[in-house]
Amino acid sequence: MIERSELSDQGEPSSYPGKYPGKDSRVIARIHRVKLVARRYWWIAALAGMIGLGIQDYRCLNQPARYVSYSRMMLSGHLTLQQGEVYNDDYNNFSGTQVALMQAHETLAQASERVSTIYPEVTVDKTAEVVAGLVPRTAMFDLKATSTSPEYAKLLLDAVMDTYLSNKKGRHNQSTDETVSAITDEISHLDAEIRNDEQQLLDFQKENNVVFIEEQSASSASYLVGLNNDLARLIKEQGLLTLESKDPLIHASDYTKSGDTNMAPGTAGVDDASSRNAAAIVAEQEYIEKLKILKDEYGEDLKDMHPKMVSLTDSINKEEKFLELLKTRNVETRDAYLEDLGLQIKNLQAQIAVSNTKSLELSERLGTYQQLKDKLGREQTLYNQLASSIQTVDMNKSLDQDYIIILDAASPAALIDPNYALQITYGLLAGLVAGLALMYIVNRFDDKIDSPLVLQEHVEFPIVGQIPLIKQDKKNKGKRLPLLAENDQRQEFLEHHRYIRSALLFQTADAPKIKSLMISSAAPGEGKSTLAGNLASVFAHAGARTLLIDADLRKGIQHTLFEVPVSPGLSEYLQGKVPWREAIQPTHNLNLDIMARGKIFERAGDLLLDHATDVLLQESAASEYDMIIWDTAPLLAVNDAANLCSKMDGVLFVARVRYSTLNSVTSALDDLSQRNAKIFGIVLNAVEPSQPGYYDKYRYKEYYGTPAEA
Repeated sequence: MIERSELSDQGEPSSYPGKYPGKDSRVIARIHRVKLVARRYWWIAALAGMIGLGIQDYRCLNQPARYVSYSRMMLSGHLTLQQGEVYNDDYNNFSGTQVALMQAHETLAQASERVSTIYPEVTVDKTAEVVAGLVPRTAMFDLKATSTSPEYAKLLLDAVMDTYLSNKKGRHNQSTDETVSAITDEISHLDAEIRNDEQQLLDFQKENNVVFIEEQSASSASYLVGLNNDLARLIKEQGLLTLESKDPLIHASDYTKSGDTNMAPGTAGVDDASSRNAAAIVAEQEYIEKLKILKDEYGEDLKDMHPKMVSLTDSINKEEKFLELLKTRNVETRDAYLEDLGLQIKNLQAQIAVSNTKSLELSERLGTYQQLKDKLGREQTLYNQLASSIQTVDMNKSLDQDYIIILDAASPAALIDPNYALQITYGLLAGLVAGLALMYIVNRFDDKIDSPLVLQEHVEFPIVGQIPLIKQDKKNKGKRLPLLAENDQRQEFLEHHRYIRSALLFQTADAPKIKSLMISSAAPGEGKSTLAGNLASVFAHAGARTLLIDADLRKGIQHTLFEVPVSPGLSEYLQGKVPWREAIQPTHNLNLDIMARGKIFERAGDLLLDHATDVLLQESAASEYDMIIWDTAPLLAVNDAANLCSKMDGVLFVARVRYSTLNSVTSALDDLSQRNAKIFGIVLNAVEPSQPGYYDKYRYKEYYGTPAEA
């Protein structure tokens, strides 16, 4: 029985380190992908380039000779007309519009028809082209005509310039006639409006005395301003007296101190009686104050019952009663005056309302007169302008308006240099571009795994081993490699399988010992059966009692690899024909037994769900064997492996470089995960040392072979 301590010299971590760790792994994988695509599909770009070269060469050999004729037109300037007007076409981009008209299809068709009519002996070239353009920073237009006939190219270019100028003059005359007609219609309509407005103005003057209205309006306005001033003054007096009525002459003595003894502040409109009452009140208050002062002086020497003190007291009482009487009379006088002010204000407001209505009526009538007068004036001014415009347009029509002239007539047509070398180069470049595009499309649809880095980038499970592509794989394509022997000379190949064995045994310190291992792949041809046989061999070489079970009941090949009979095998045991121990056969490797698949029959995959499979797992792992390796059918081909995966201690998934696709690998791994399979990792088969991510740890050849004597 193999123990982990026996393999301590080969113990490695379960994750397979890459050659290019870090952030640059994606870039390196992309670069490798580009190199791989270029190396594999370079012939596509080469073939496309040759096709493009051939097509362009064919076109150059079969295209007829072409001739070109040149001419030039010039913008001679604008024509200044009367009243500062400038004749100009209504275009946002004058030069660009003229270029478009020169090379328009209509212009070319009319010019071609003109050449056919004038020169019937000249053959018409339907492939002829005319191109016009504006010379930068000038007012000149360059034109050129190309044709297979030199004579036709020259005649067509002259005809194009003549047709363009003729059409332009025709459009100008048509525009002038339309303008004159529109102006005439507008003058007729305007003349009728002027006569109508003149009659309205005359009728208004008959019904209204305009001079009287103007004078009355000015007088009414002045009168209304005076009434508003009087109303404002009365309202102000009313407000001041209303404020004073809240505290009637309590401090009347203050008014006399200011020097005005006739009226209190703010009572400018009070009558003379009110003013006299106010002065009497002030005088009476002063007299009472004097009596009180005199009483206070006598009180220092006399008693209150003294005749003088009694007399002063009586006098003060009488004067205070008289003061109250004066105040009462003054308040009555002010109230009466306030009432009079209210009546005056109402009267003024009524007069202002009447005057305002009359003034508005006068202003409205005066405004109507002014509107009629102004409208008539505007119409007469516009009438004069339109009449003057007709004269200007008529003169404009009679003048020569061809301000675009022919500067150079069409030159004799010259042969165009085809420049075959440049055209062939263009064809080659176009073919190469198409080939590169096709290579890009092929690359986009090709999702085959081309390096370990690609697998690490897209799959979350670790790569626990990489099987290198050895030279014998390349020489014997289509033939299977012989299985590993105990003293196999393929040392690097052998060491990588030993690495996988160590990775499985030394996962983590607390991981349970692996007794059953399922090896599967996504599709046939990815090397799972060879890996299962080699892995069983290296386990057996280490002293582990190993059983290899070929669970691919349809196309299993383990009996071929180990050269044992195919039957009896697993299928016979599952059918109950033989005990499982009788279905096991020894191999030429010590400690390694094999159970072949047996004979093929229908419903082979369903038998794996039977209780016999559980019995085989339990009994073989209990005492007979240290490691049982199950070689199952591909996951995406049949459902057999999916029936077994949850019963195993773990699953080892196999993929092959440049054979397995990312889509198939991820789909198969998803199926295993959904069935709660414990996936140890992925073994990548047929890895070349030049591929990024390859772990070339076993490259020291001097350690292989027979040890030298000390």
